[in-house]
Amino acid sequence: MKRLDVPVPSRAQKEQTQMTERNRTDKPEAPSNAIGKILSFIRERRYQPSERLPSERDFAEKFETSRGAVREALAALEVMRVIERRPNSGIYLRNSDESSIEALVLHAESGLPFQANEIADVFEVRRMLEVQAARLACTRRTPDNIRDLRAILTATEKRLAKKQTIELEDEAFHLAIFAATKNDILLRVVKSFYELSRQRRRVYFSDHNRGRRSYEDHCEILEAIEGRRVGQAEQKMNEHLSQTIETWQTLLGEPKIPVRR
Repeated sequence: MKRLDVPVPSRAQKEQTQMTERNRTDKPEAPSNAIGKILSFIRERRYQPSERLPSERDFAEKFETSRGAVREALAALEVMRVIERRPNSGIYLRNSDESSIEALVLHAESGLPFQANEIADVFEVRRMLEVQAARLACTRRTPDNIRDLRAILTATEKRLAKKQTIELEDEAFHLAIFAATKNDILLRVVKSFYELSRQRRRVYFSDHNRGRRSYEDHCEILEAIEGRRVGQAEQKMNEHLSQTIETWQTLLGEPKIPVRR
């Protein structure tokens, strides 16, 4: 009987084979994806604060992913105060008012809907921050800040002339106003609110006319800030946000949010 020579696999080939087998059974996944799945699961099952959640192993089996990805996801949610681990007990959901702003951002990035009261709260806080930023920018802005704002408006105008979206330029303009306040904490806080509204803003600025109207509002806001006219800057910013919020509600079919004064 003729002997068959079977090639002996090299060390690199063996390692590659082992890695492939691990990938088939472990199915590694980015922690950010696991976070979204966990948040969706909690919302769909209507878990209440202080209610016990599935274990790390249960989550991994349910989502068909690695325990490592689930472990990292749960660790991130714990840091953001969405969940808490109780020694020798398990994983529990915390009250929503205890969670961090980053948890809201993750919620939005996961495509999960917000409750009407949550939407109202987000808009209210953003309005307060934006109007206050316009006030502070009037008194603290420097010539460099004005040049930055004008450069953003120039870029906005060019994109509008080409019938292109201005969602990035719009965000840059508002953040530049916050930069003019010289308050780094305020700037860092408001960036989270722009992360929260990123998907909505993409839809909003898909319409050229809305982009043009926003650009015209920005020109008036900049004129007031440059002239250090505090009252006018606050008024123009408030009107700008009121109009934007009303359009969003109509566009996205959300409940009408009262303007709180």
